[in-house]
Amino acid sequence: MLDVRKLITLRAIAAEGSIAAAGRVLQYTRSAVSQQLTALESDTGTALVDRTGNHITLTPAGHNLVEHAERILVELRSAEASLATESEGFTGLLRVGVPFHEGPRIMSRALTEVRHRFSEMEIRLAATTDEAGADAVRRDQLDMVIVSRYGAAHPRTAPGLREWVLGHDPLRLCVPADHPLANRRSCTMAQLHDESWVVCPNSTLGQLTLSLCITAGFEPRVTATVNDIGTAIGLVGVGWGVTIAPELTPAGAEAKLVRLPIDGLDTLRHNVVIVRDGEHLSPRIAAVIAAVRGVSALPTEPDPQ
Repeated sequence: MLDVRKLITLRAIAAEGSIAAAGRVLQYTRSAVSQQLTALESDTGTALVDRTGNHITLTPAGHNLVEHAERILVELRSAEASLATESEGFTGLLRVGVPFHEGPRIMSRALTEVRHRFSEMEIRLAATTDEAGADAVRRDQLDMVIVSRYGAAHPRTAPGLREWVLGHDPLRLCVPADHPLANRRSCTMAQLHDESWVVCPNSTLGQLTLSLCITAGFEPRVTATVNDIGTAIGLVGVGWGVTIAPELTPAGAEAKLVRLPIDGLDTLRHNVVIVRDGEHLSPRIAAVIAAVRGVSALPTEPDPQ
């Protein structure tokens, strides 16, 4: 019978791309990881990885085994969750990832409520991004993330993860309060061809913004590239340019800006909570998910402009 610990080692190698990196994640020596891999290949009677220099890729058999490992880990986490009881109390460390400068205030409201309800639980917040958050949960670097997704609310969930949509809001054009468009009810992308743009080029939203400009027939004149939506909105508020951002993304108190709809743009930002599949059955994790979803269902006050 295959050893689960060896399967976890193979999964880590697949995720990290090298034996050394897998060792750091698993807190094993490089030699121990190599021995586990060699033993697993001996157990299965087939090569599971292709070694090219310092980088390792999985063979088809390796990919197949990792898929089985993901399902096995889900069942193991479910088994552990079934043994836990609420009488044990909601204690221990919960690592939560949040894109601090990007999420609507509902994120901080929800997590503050969780902290209040479960005072014996240590909640540690960590900065993450919409793009990296889910993978951090899958790799056990975080227990839960609350991130944003644009477009489809429920794409194909990554193996080993569970998720719930907390809410959504539309995308809006953000312009300085004294901008000529500030008094308009809406605008078109074509009207923005001469604007200066503030974008987050490495984010999903930034790439969507650039694509919208190109589709409208112009190459955007980018005056600032930043790493988060909050910073982009702040620059808009001091007159640096325009940007596209979700309606509920908070603006600083000093930011004087107006948000208006863009004709034909109906893309939504969905706020999503993600945990590892199986762990959602744990009374501790289930209680936190329920609390976050409960707070998120409350009406959200509009962000002051």
